[in-house]
Amino acid sequence: MTSIAVLGATGFVGSAVTSHLRQCGADVRIIRAPRLVAAGTSAEAIIEEASAYDGVVADLTRFLRGAHCVVNAAGLAGATGPAWRALCGANALLPLLVQRACRRAGVERLVHVSSAAVQGRVARLDESPNLFPFSAYSRSKALGEECLRRLGSRPHTVLFRSASVHGPDRSVTRGLARFAASGLASVAGAGKNPTPQVLLGNVSAAIGYVAVCPEAPPEIVLQPSEGLTTAGLLRVLGGKEPRHVPTVLARSLVDTAGGIGARSSWVAGHARRLEMVWFGQAQAEGWLAGKGWRAPLGVQTWQELAVAVGSKHRRGTSA
Repeated sequence: MTSIAVLGATGFVGSAVTSHLRQCGADVRIIRAPRLVAAGTSAEAIIEEASAYDGVVADLTRFLRGAHCVVNAAGLAGATGPAWRALCGANALLPLLVQRACRRAGVERLVHVSSAAVQGRVARLDESPNLFPFSAYSRSKALGEECLRRLGSRPHTVLFRSASVHGPDRSVTRGLARFAASGLASVAGAGKNPTPQVLLGNVSAAIGYVAVCPEAPPEIVLQPSEGLTTAGLLRVLGGKEPRHVPTVLARSLVDTAGGIGARSSWVAGHARRLEMVWFGQAQAEGWLAGKGWRAPLGVQTWQELAVAVGSKHRRGTSA
């Protein structure tokens, strides 16, 4: 497979995927993703809403014809916003329309960039269809997965679940780096729990592998772990040892915040971020690791990321 169409190619993940695929010699076609809104709160409702967008499907079909694979990196990120109709339109309705267009255009494979957030607070992330969303963002992503899994076997659709993706231009990364360098830097207990934090370059390489792999990947592919622990991540980003909060106290604070988050997506998103920083989350060894795929970037790139984020912050405060 060398002819690949990418939706969302100007976004955070999409631009990195496009660059990686071109470096690998693929013929990459950039497709503009339409902005949609939807109100559905179930897969059935989204599928029903999709019937009103046959014109969008027809346009996408025309653009996608001739591509062997389509990477859908379009969507709205942000665990603390924006409004539901925008999230649902970008993360649930659009993927369904793209899938239908791929079927009409004769595309062989669709790689949809989803999120590990669809499994919420499970003890261990895996490649199962089990969904436990906890916020508006994760619910919209979970709905997207549900809709795509209902269409059938054509095109072969891969739900690629990325963990928390980091790069120097992402606000979440800048906030985490500032936290790691501050006096508030802290983890729960010894800080030896694994944390699913990944570099943008590793995500784009993994998606590229899934897009061009000669054999058909499984229905769900999880971004492999980079082997970081909660304390190790803060050490590499902050250059110092974080404080160690007693586990019982940390869990009590997170659970309290989570309870408040049941009534507010904004609080739920921040509570989940705090829980990830303090407690991390384990993940199963998935298909990519089983195939022998290894992340090309390691600790040195994390260190370079910390320096880049620090430089941007200093320039911003001195401006």
